[in-house]
Amino acid sequence: MQTSPGDFGLTMDELRAVARFAVACAEPSLVLFGKVCPDDPRPAAALAAGRVFGDGAARSRLQRTAAADAHRAASQAPTEAARYAALAAGDAAAAAYLHPRAKATQVRHLLGAAAHAARAAEAARGDDPVVGEYVITAAARRADAIVLDVLGRYPRAPAGRSRVAVLIQRLDGMLRDPAPTPRVVDDPGPFFHGTKAELRPGDLLTPGRQSNYGSRRRANHIYVTASHEGAPLAAVLAAGEGPGRVYRVEPLGTIQDDPNVTDKRFPGNPTRSYRTTEPVRVVEQVFDWQPPPAQLVERLRASMAGLAELGIEAMDD
Repeated sequence: MQTSPGDFGLTMDELRAVARFAVACAEPSLVLFGKVCPDDPRPAAALAAGRVFGDGAARSRLQRTAAADAHRAASQAPTEAARYAALAAGDAAAAAYLHPRAKATQVRHLLGAAAHAARAAEAARGDDPVVGEYVITAAARRADAIVLDVLGRYPRAPAGRSRVAVLIQRLDGMLRDPAPTPRVVDDPGPFFHGTKAELRPGDLLTPGRQSNYGSRRRANHIYVTASHEGAPLAAVLAAGEGPGRVYRVEPLGTIQDDPNVTDKRFPGNPTRSYRTTEPVRVVEQVFDWQPPPAQLVERLRASMAGLAELGIEAMDD
């Protein structure tokens, strides 16, 4: 069933997919509002209203009212992070009323929840744009085929001066455009791998095992570095029992730039950090490595914990 006359068809099932996407993008940032406004239920109610519609209930005034209430909560929020988190929740409820008009401004209704959640995360982490990039990347992965199809009926997001407009345009491009071809890496090495696992020369590291970082989900890549500082840091930060260990390793196939650093933190890959989907052979254990400064480790662990609170994986695999 088409929702209403417009420039193209837009069904309730498609709107529900958009609402589910918007709620999923906004929900992780709700914790930032709850920290400073624990007794204000309006953003949570907006997410609930969007979720109810996305799960199959009829579209009603509930979504409109909840969205407006969440936006009012945003205007009263005492911190910038809380304000953007509330806006994200309000946008998620309002996504139920995306209009089938071929206007670039409509893209904000589709992607606004994700962009406001990313801005909230940035604000909470000292205006760090890398954090916003992590949130936008996660949002892009939440978009299913229906959301992508709906987005394709609209013009591209318009340019804007605000940070939220930039984030919307960034997400819009990630969803529409093919991913760039990975750079061919010609680094001669030697390569190193940091972990807490006890390995022996000749052992093969292969993708598909539990990750050493974040929620420890299945890892699709093996990570190596040609930097003498990178592997010791990875060894210390890795999950697991026992001491950190560093190994000299030999990739048995092609390697690519690690997007966790090259796409987000260090363009150009000055840290010489790479990943591969092919096996990596252990050559030998390295014993004379220097542990990273304790302050750096403490700062990175705190950062990883803060990202995890927002639903962001420390290692985007």
